[in-house]
Amino acid sequence: MRVIRAALSTLAFWLFAAVATAQPIEVLWLGHATFRITSVTGKVIVIDPYLTTNPRTPAQFKDLAALGKVDLILVTHGHRDHTFDLPALAKLTGATIVANYELASSLVATGVVDGAKAPVAMNKGGTVSPLGSGIKVHMVPAEHSSSLELSIYKPDWTGPRFLEAGAAVGFVIEFENGFKIYHTGDTDVFPGMALIGRLHKPDLALVCIGGHYTMDPEHAAFALREYLKPKHVIPMHYGTYPVINRTPAELKAALGNSPIKVIEAKPGEPLRF
Repeated sequence: MRVIRAALSTLAFWLFAAVATAQPIEVLWLGHATFRITSVTGKVIVIDPYLTTNPRTPAQFKDLAALGKVDLILVTHGHRDHTFDLPALAKLTGATIVANYELASSLVATGVVDGAKAPVAMNKGGTVSPLGSGIKVHMVPAEHSSSLELSIYKPDWTGPRFLEAGAAVGFVIEFENGFKIYHTGDTDVFPGMALIGRLHKPDLALVCIGGHYTMDPEHAAFALREYLKPKHVIPMHYGTYPVINRTPAELKAALGNSPIKVIEAKPGEPLRF
């Protein structure tokens, strides 16, 4: 019994120490749908890397090296405004890439990413833990198109302009402390969001509001209020180009008296949760 008590005491000490030294989750919006998220244990996840030609990315982060260490890159779909800097960032950092099966296969088959470090290819409904068991990445549906435009990575490409890139998806990231972030990817509101809300119960939703290509503020407000019900929401995918000119103020107005807190992030200014 004395040995067991000692072991339990030691375990309790280390658990207490881990909690005491854990850092808050940092969420850094870099414009459009690009985020850098740092977990409580310092793991760094980048979603949809579009920086060097992104009009809303702060000048500092147009140098990919400014992102620092990157452990994991999540890609919601193949469009250029979500993958433009994927090859360069993966090569610079050695980060693991997670994408849908068809997109991952096309990236390797065309040499856009190094086949020696092939992406984790998965599909909607799947869960992977490429950073260890403490962080779970759930791939969830989105309602959008997807294609891979080879000419932006290979200027001398003479084959078809667009290649198969599978279905657009979103991600729910479940962190070491239980906090959950849902990145919608590009999408309209769809009934399956109710299941995402019920199954995953996201604390923070990163939600497109720009309209034209994705949900507008009114559709996003409906999804948040009726389906997802997170504590916080950061609007994204707006203001990058004139055609997606909707605003967080419109989302707040559309949410009315909902308790969901709208956080109007500024590109390059970190938020902590």
